[in-house]
Amino acid sequence: MKAVFERRLLVAIVIVGLLAAAAAAAAAGARSAPRRVAVVGLRPGVQPPPSLFGINTGTYDTSEARLSRDLPTARRLGARWVHFTGDSIKYSGGRVSFALMDSEVDRARSLGLGVVISLGGIRGACSTKPAPPDPTSCPPTSAHDLAVYAAYVRALLRHFAGRVRYYESWVEPNHTSMWAGGVNPAQYAAVLETEYSVFRTSVPREQLMFAGVADFGIADGSPNGVAVLPYTDQVLADLHGRAAFDLVALHAYRFPPSLAPDDAGYTHYPVSPVWRKDTWTQQLQAYQREFTAHGYGAPRIWLTEFGWPGNRQAGSDYFPSLQAQATDVAQAYRALESPSLSFVQAAFWFNQRDYEQGATNPDPGFFGHYGLLFDDFSAKPAAAVFEHFASGGR
Repeated sequence: MKAVFERRLLVAIVIVGLLAAAAAAAAAGARSAPRRVAVVGLRPGVQPPPSLFGINTGTYDTSEARLSRDLPTARRLGARWVHFTGDSIKYSGGRVSFALMDSEVDRARSLGLGVVISLGGIRGACSTKPAPPDPTSCPPTSAHDLAVYAAYVRALLRHFAGRVRYYESWVEPNHTSMWAGGVNPAQYAAVLETEYSVFRTSVPREQLMFAGVADFGIADGSPNGVAVLPYTDQVLADLHGRAAFDLVALHAYRFPPSLAPDDAGYTHYPVSPVWRKDTWTQQLQAYQREFTAHGYGAPRIWLTEFGWPGNRQAGSDYFPSLQAQATDVAQAYRALESPSLSFVQAAFWFNQRDYEQGATNPDPGFFGHYGLLFDDFSAKPAAAVFEHFASGGR
């Protein structure tokens, strides 16, 4: 009981301090007043409206018993939406199988949760030879493979019609690890146009998002990757203003030495001056401006992944304390609920739980500690902060 009391006291201190700061800012000018975020009830089978309170449940865990608890836990935390990636689409006898994704989607919808699915490559349309072990990172680049991929996307959309309406085009194509053969904006533009053509001719009501690109600084993510703004600028230039998406996704992570949302960190721009120091809010605004500059207006943005880590024992900049994580959660939601980020229509915290210690995964070690919860579902202070904002707290 003492540990629970101390955790709640810590969270209360964090929230009170940050909200007091927000109130002071509001007193200085009405433009700082937070936008109201409606709290809606969830009904089985009914898709909720877009929400800032989505959660990624993609924990690397060897326990099926623990994994089976993820979606009900997300609902109890106050999440309205969940995000599934191509890792849930498997191969059986050499053929694509939607069985696992089916079970995840159906369970989420039975709990009243909305669902976003990220698209990715498939073995039959992989243009890189030899093919990488993970086909979801292998793009179709030839005319033949693009046609095969189009047929696959058409089959996927028809399979999930009526259950899933929102899709992310690709996961981090500006990272070499997620785009086999080397990052190539022109290739991604062709894939995006192929996907969008299928969407508009097959399922006109479904919505396609520009890919969830990641990392505003050039060297803070994948080796040989391209930072968010220069990459997006090149893709949009290759599209020449053609319609190719309905919404825009982003994986809005920040990395040391400027980790916190309110800190000023380096952003790599496509034009001079190339480097600027921006807060998280300024980085998100700069991302939207890229689309405006290329004639796409002011699109709604979905942060399909964003988050900050927290560790029982703080270490280097990449392993901040539990208290620092709780502060980061509060700062992030204070920013998301402000008028300055009103174009952010939805957001998905990464991650619901820490990775299982020792479980095989492709991510750098610090990514295993982004959970609001520890792997065993015990709560970090950050969980209570998320619940506070998700329930309508300020």
